[in-house]
Amino acid sequence: MTAVTVVTADIGGFPAGMKAHPLVIERAAQVLKKEHGGLIVDSFVTRVGGRLACIFTHQDDPRIADLVDRVMVECRTLATGFGLVGHGEAGRADLSVESGEGVLVFLSSGAGGGAWSEVLARIFADPYTTPALVDDPLLHRGFAFTCSDGGVYPTPSGAYDLLQHIRGGASVVKVEGPEKTVATAGTGADPALLLGTGRGCPPVAGVLAAVAASGLMPVSLCDAVPVCTKAVCLGFGVHDGMLIGPADLFDDPAFTPR
Repeated sequence: MTAVTVVTADIGGFPAGMKAHPLVIERAAQVLKKEHGGLIVDSFVTRVGGRLACIFTHQDDPRIADLVDRVMVECRTLATGFGLVGHGEAGRADLSVESGEGVLVFLSSGAGGGAWSEVLARIFADPYTTPALVDDPLLHRGFAFTCSDGGVYPTPSGAYDLLQHIRGGASVVKVEGPEKTVATAGTGADPALLLGTGRGCPPVAGVLAAVAASGLMPVSLCDAVPVCTKAVCLGFGVHDGMLIGPADLFDDPAFTPR
């Protein structure tokens, strides 16, 4: 298994937080690149609106937290030199995947905390959104949703309680299937979401459609300026720890408003 981590942070963008500075993105990429072949295996760094987004693969190691802190410190120091000051803390999500499988990295822009909670409920608990919940024997066994306050809700039996809990202000941070964790979501403003694409996970096309229908505007990475609530999806293959991609999956005419 390979651990995939996404870290996003409001380092400070221009003007008024619209876009992260390219030199800040470059600095984060440089810090992570130095750890290739050691603490981490591979990395990809980008921006979503005014937020820095770092995606990397690694094995479980407590030093990863120190690496994330180092990236944040160096990038904030550089951004401050340009007069850019962010207002949000870093958010993080981790998901383990098998070699040869894939992972969808959803990034949000202009979204509030818990932006993925009802989306995850639709993907993993609503058979009208995901027909594979009925047709696929493994998905048919249901999923367990863990919320930010520690509450755990098995579905389909606990679907109503889950929705009531989400609408009461709790956020879904993890979804577990019968064999493995299939999705994890970050916390705070503009949270990220990691969702597996292998065995026991819903079809990718259905997942994309569910996100597109959620109220988050699906856009390509270059269009993720936070003038309204937007979602970006970067799809990666994972092979021996290497990130294959990304594919900018919302950069498609199917998601262009008509």
